[in-house]
Amino acid sequence: MKDTIQTRCDSKREELIDKYFGNLVYEAAHLQPEVIDESRYSMELPAKVEAEYRSFLGELLAEVAPDKNLDAILDKHHLSVTFTEDDRQQLEAAYHDAKIITLWEKLTKSNHDDVTYYKGLLKSYTEELLKWMEIDFIEDVK
Repeated sequence: MKDTIQTRCDSKREELIDKYFGNLVYEAAHLQPEVIDESRYSMELPAKVEAEYRSFLGELLAEVAPDKNLDAILDKHHLSVTFTEDDRQQLEAAYHDAKIITLWEKLTKSNHDDVTYYKGLLKSYTEELLKWMEIDFIEDVK
């Protein structure tokens, strides 16, 4: 049963990452956006994806252990926040760099490097948050 839960969690995590981040390699190599598409890649995106994954975990918990409480299960959220603090600071710095287009970047149309770096960090940060939730969930649902 634990393997089935692990597989379902992994599958949902991958589905969400694909849904919200798509093919970043294609975007970076072919589209080379010079600005961040705030409607897709805002700093709030990890929280949005996290909420959707949390909802999924709540539904899964109701199936496999209806007597347990999701908030009690996901009790190590503070560890994920502590663990990802450096990542969050890097993400904020990358966001700042991607938002500000210098004169040189305007002339050379090279801000896409900063935008690509930011989106890659955003994706990694989001994956890490979901993985921490999954580890916490599976650890307590046996």
